[in-house]
Amino acid sequence: MKAGFVPALGTPLDAKGNLCVESYRKQIEDQINAGAVGLLCMGSMGMQAALKQDVCPEVATTAVEAAAGRVPVFVGAMDTSIARAKERMAAMENLDIAGFVFTAPYYSTCSRDQMMNYFKGVAASTRHSILLYDLPSVTQTKITYDMVLELLRDVPNFIGIKSADQQMFRKLTLNPDVPKDFIMVYSGLDTFDIAYKWGIDKCLDGMCSCTPVNTGKMFKAMAAGDYTTAAECLNNIVALRDAFIGWNLWPAYSTTMNLLGYEGYHCPDYCSPIKPEYVPEIEKMLKEIGEL
Repeated sequence: MKAGFVPALGTPLDAKGNLCVESYRKQIEDQINAGAVGLLCMGSMGMQAALKQDVCPEVATTAVEAAAGRVPVFVGAMDTSIARAKERMAAMENLDIAGFVFTAPYYSTCSRDQMMNYFKGVAASTRHSILLYDLPSVTQTKITYDMVLELLRDVPNFIGIKSADQQMFRKLTLNPDVPKDFIMVYSGLDTFDIAYKWGIDKCLDGMCSCTPVNTGKMFKAMAAGDYTTAAECLNNIVALRDAFIGWNLWPAYSTTMNLLGYEGYHCPDYCSPIKPEYVPEIEKMLKEIGEL
């Protein structure tokens, strides 16, 4: 993969939980035009765990068709058992994707052996490559450096990991036994610019999907060595994320996507609507940071 950003796409749904296809296509087009070097569909921001099973193949198919070979498409296939993950992958096995992405099983904590059995089991069930998605705040279980090394040794189609663990990436980068093309995608949003400066130059976050202007500008600036501009853009993105938390994260994100022109619900169906008084605040902030 080239250096740059991979947005974790939001998944727009209608009131019945079906994909809003044109909205999704528009989002993908805007991200590619902003400079995205890859796409993650059905990650955590893409509500993979909340989607109807029959919607998942349509989401992945739409992403692949909309990308049209311009950037690689990674597809979240996370689940709570090998059997369920196999079913999920089988419905998308025929697609031309760059790989399936897996967190640890997320319903309960796992031992190291359980996690390794899961990752090896799902990897053996697909012809596609797999990448790990280190998300301990949700899964309650941390993917560790030694686990990555074991999977590199034992799983031929294991090609990368997304994590906010800088120390793990440092060790992997310095280890001569780790293949040079092993993909390391950094997800520590608050330190994207610092990580990039030190060579961790592939970054992923759901906030990229609602800040294409700032994200694109930030990565162009970093590529040019202009870390002052990059920091200003990152500050805008982080400020919006922090505001989301105060406004109620999921409804605020969904409202933001609507204001940016992406119709549909971008939040799980159990979320309450955002308070009406927050909408003009969100709109004002999007204008202040240059997204509107």
